[in-house]
Amino acid sequence: MNHRLRQVGTALGYPALVTSLLFVSAWGLTSPVQAASSRITLRFAEYPRPFENEMLAELIPLFEKQNPDIKIVYEPIIDPVKMTTSMVGGTAPDIVCWWSPDLHFWAKQGLLLDLNPYIQKGIFADDIKDMAPGQVRGFQVDGIQYALPQYLGTVAMYYNQDAVERAGALEPSDDMDWDDFRTLAQKLTVKQGDKVKQWGFYIFYEIDRVAYWVRQNGGEVMPANDDTVALLDQPAAINAIQYWADFIHRWKVSPTSAQIAGQNLRDAFAAELAATAADGSWSLAFMLPNTKFELGIAHLPKGPVARSTLANLDGYAIYAGSPNKDAAVRFLKFLVSPQANRLRARYQGLQPARGSVAREWVELLLKQYPNARTAGSQILIFALAAQYAAPEPMFYNPNTAKTMLNQAFYRIFQQGEPAEKVLKEVVPALNQKLHSEKQAATKGSK
Repeated sequence: MNHRLRQVGTALGYPALVTSLLFVSAWGLTSPVQAASSRITLRFAEYPRPFENEMLAELIPLFEKQNPDIKIVYEPIIDPVKMTTSMVGGTAPDIVCWWSPDLHFWAKQGLLLDLNPYIQKGIFADDIKDMAPGQVRGFQVDGIQYALPQYLGTVAMYYNQDAVERAGALEPSDDMDWDDFRTLAQKLTVKQGDKVKQWGFYIFYEIDRVAYWVRQNGGEVMPANDDTVALLDQPAAINAIQYWADFIHRWKVSPTSAQIAGQNLRDAFAAELAATAADGSWSLAFMLPNTKFELGIAHLPKGPVARSTLANLDGYAIYAGSPNKDAAVRFLKFLVSPQANRLRARYQGLQPARGSVAREWVELLLKQYPNARTAGSQILIFALAAQYAAPEPMFYNPNTAKTMLNQAFYRIFQQGEPAEKVLKEVVPALNQKLHSEKQAATKGSK
């Protein structure tokens, strides 16, 4: 991301949105005035994104100025296994920012603080009202809120507007369905002799993406009340997965990894090897400066039954063993505030978790990339998509589920095996393994 993105926020004239961080005594939290004589040190750990240090160099002093009784110490983390070890051993940081599958795993082990008592006291009421319901729900385990979102990441369709014009095709519309999109991808696939010069669509098929195809077809990846059961061997899921695998092996409008020399989605799209690609708002900071064509953004095609997209889940949680829980809650309140959302948008280009800050985020990107004419008017689609966004499925052991399912998807999408054959084989084995792992963990805790 260009450094200028960090500078434009001050020119926008943001309205003054003041977040109260001095909690009343009824909430049972210590105020800065009460604790001024003994300063609390909070350890804060999160994955280091681009411009992380620059952003924190502004964010942390801002909080400390408003809360002079608290000192924040930042600790970058890149290894969730080490974090798990530190939590079990009682040495973890007070606040952790990480992605949802690991947060869910930690919550299920009793390692994260239950936020419901604070929510019931109204501490986070205004914050949650300003966030996408699907995203907030994605940080719940058995009805308990264990984390709140760092940013909002939804998936939409990026497309090469120049390629669409060359093909004489209609641009993607809000009411585009699966078959409409398949027709578009066919028109956008360009051959040079026997070789494909431009693919119509780049398929990314890990479980978080497969989930919205399944939901669009009226299915679900797992039941709401059992995290040891996958439902991907049911007809709605099988048919959805087979439909999109057919883009590669039947209609030949999407490449295998070998056919595109292993290039990732962003690079292949920017290099015009693929005319469309479904990806998240977190990729805008790459797409806007690195695409040399006119960039377009559209809603994902709607399925036969419903609309659905991903609500990406990176969130803030408090370590259950923290000796400074009240102070940590105050810092968490600040981290999810409009003020903090603006800072992350300004430094890192990330879509704010707060809906009220979404238009300001778009303005930031347009000031940074004034040539993005078409995309500029369409960036807000990522915010609108929050209305039908749903979180990634959270199995009991996300690593087990992801490993086994990604192996299955590889066989379907890369090797062309029938979806029904593969899923009828893999899903029962996955369910048995997840059940055994949970049963073993339950026995071990007694």
